[in-house]
This record gives sequence, C-alpha cells and structure tokens, in this order.
Amino acid sequence: MTRRERSVDGRSLDLANVSDHHRVVWSGYLVPPETGLYRLGLAGFQTGSMTFEGQPLIDLNGVPWGSLPSLKTVRLEKGRRYPIEIAGVSETGSAGVGLSWKRISEDPAAALRETAANADVLVAVVGLTSDLEAEESPVRIPGFAGGDKTTLDIPTDQQALLEVAAALDKPLVMVAMNGSPINLAWAKDKANAILEAWYPGQAGGLAIANVLSGKANPSGRLPLTFYRSVDQLPPFDDYRMAGRTYRYYRGETVYPFGHGLSYTSFSYGPLTITPTSGDAGNGIRVEAELRNAGDREGDEVAQLYLTFPDRPGVPNIALRGFQRVHLAAGESQRVRFDLSPRDLSAVDPEGIRKVMTGKYRVFVGSGQPGTGAAVSSGGFDVKQSLELPR
Repeated sequence: MTRRERSVDGRSLDLANVSDHHRVVWSGYLVPPETGLYRLGLAGFQTGSMTFEGQPLIDLNGVPWGSLPSLKTVRLEKGRRYPIEIAGVSETGSAGVGLSWKRISEDPAAALRETAANADVLVAVVGLTSDLEAEESPVRIPGFAGGDKTTLDIPTDQQALLEVAAALDKPLVMVAMNGSPINLAWAKDKANAILEAWYPGQAGGLAIANVLSGKANPSGRLPLTFYRSVDQLPPFDDYRMAGRTYRYYRGETVYPFGHGLSYTSFSYGPLTITPTSGDAGNGIRVEAELRNAGDREGDEVAQLYLTFPDRPGVPNIALRGFQRVHLAAGESQRVRFDLSPRDLSAVDPEGIRKVMTGKYRVFVGSGQPGTGAAVSSGGFDVKQSLELPR
C-alpha cells in the first residue's frame, strides 16, 4: 500500500488491506526554511534507520528502549530539497519511530545577545525532559546515569545561556520545566522571577503566558523540597528517616516544601484551638481568620503544620491539612481544620503509633513557619497518651 503521509508517524493500521504485522518506509524531501545548521535524526521507542541524500545517516537498530533521540548536525540551504528515507522494522500497531529536526545556532551566546538587544524582558525556558528522568533510562550524560540523577543542577549548556542572559542587564524570568527538584539557587539570586511549570502538557504555553502576563494569579505550592545539592541528602541506601523530606530535614533549602507566591498577599488572624472531646489528644479543632490583604482577587492555600513533643524519631514538623480558598481583594473567610488523634500521632522508635503526652504547636499560614511565609500559631497540651492501631 502506498499513500501520501502528513508526517512520519504510525497510522498504517487504519488501512484495511495492511496486515497487523507490516513494515513502513517513508520517503520524501526536507526543505529548510532558512540556511544554517540543523540537528537531524530519529526518535522513538522502536528500531529504524534513516538515509539522507542517499547516504546512511542514522541507524537505531539495537538501540535500547528509552534512548535519547539520535541526532546529527548538518548544514542545509534554504529552499533546497533534500531527499530522505526512513525505514521502520516489522511492527505491530504504532510505528514507534519519528523524524526529529530543528534549527540550531552556530554561536548560541551571540545569537541570544543579538535577539535580546531590543527585548524588554527575557523569558528563559529551561529544565529537564522526561527522556532524561525516565525510569531505568539507558541515558548516560553529565548529571544522569541509568535513570538516576547525579546532580540537581540543570544541564551546563542551559546554565551557560542563563549567565549570558543575566549579563544583558534586562529583567530575566526563568520558567522551569522538570519532573523532580532542580537547584534553583542561581536563579533565586540572579533572576527577577521564577515560574515552576513542571511538565505542563499541551496547554502549558497558554497557562504560562497567563501567569506571566498577570491574567492568572498563581497559587500553586511546592509538593517537595528544592535543595541546593545532592550532598544535602542522605545516601540512597540509608533507610533511616534522618534528613529525608521536609519532615526530618534540618538544613537550609533553596525553596521549602509548601512554598509559593501570589500577585496578592494574605494575612492570618490568631488561632483558636479547641479540644473536640475531653483531652486534646482525642482531637482538636483549629480555626483562623484568613484575609486577602492585597488589591486583587486570588487563591490562597492555607496550610496547617504540627510540631510534636521532643521524643526520639518524631518529625521536626508535619503537614496535617490544607485548604484552597478563593478571596476577592479585602475579603475575609474563617478557615477550620479538624485534627483526629491519628493527625496528632507519630511513630516511636519501637514502631508504635501513638498520641504522645506533652506540648504541641500548630501553625496555619501560607507555608512552613520560619520560611518568611505569613503564619499564625498556637499551642496545646496532651495529658493522656493514646496508642493507635497500625
């Protein structure tokens, strides 16, 4: 079966006279829109090969699953028709091999300086890709080994361009795309704004533009801690909790768990803490007045953190509740958290979960206490220990 295809992609199974097991060969021409350097090659999760102007260029046969795209640099002339052929192996279902090509600069730093000369603001989109962070990935490049990260730094070529951008003395916004924490220490010091976009999907560009332009008011909070270096973390084969996650980490972070900013500001009134039944160890109710103290509407994520009596093995602090609240400028709302005995409990070194006797403190605010976030706090005592089932 022969037909004209709109792209190198697996759509052959929509043809009734094509067997489930088949082979696909795409042939055509690549016509560059501009003269210059291009990166050209194949990507995908199945084997295949590519010829360029009648000569072998890429061969993915024998390449492990999850490998990065195989790209080679070629110089192309604007408007010239370059014959290419891409052959897949015998396949079932999706073709699994695709054509990748992109224009690149011969001198990225010089191109950035030239392009940015008339810009009012520079927006640098940097970070990682799911190819690099994939589980059991065969990729081995600086910073990555077999699916594991060996550093929290962003790739060195991206960092070099960020430093060129910062030297241009223009407002710099860094948009980070990543699936795990990266070291944002440089950006925190040098950039005028940082937007953590994660891997946002097909509407990510619109969502980012809405936030940067002010059309949308950001209200996300970090679900994990952003450290400066892997040296701040315990070895992977150390199964103790010491130093792990925001609950047990005592060092300095770049950005803490729960951190997030807004185009407006919020304030918290004094806490009221009321036992729900007898001793506080049976459960408590925590309430506070939340107010949008800024001049525009927005969402606030009110977070409740708990600290425990000084006992071996208990967390330094623990998130025990959060609520997303939308408030107009100047509007107030009372937020309420009901904490059960299990919320108040911790696990002792013998593995027993219990509500321990002693002094507790509760913090309700925009983030963790001691991080600069707006927070209101209060304390209560538990007089009777309560052991809980596993």
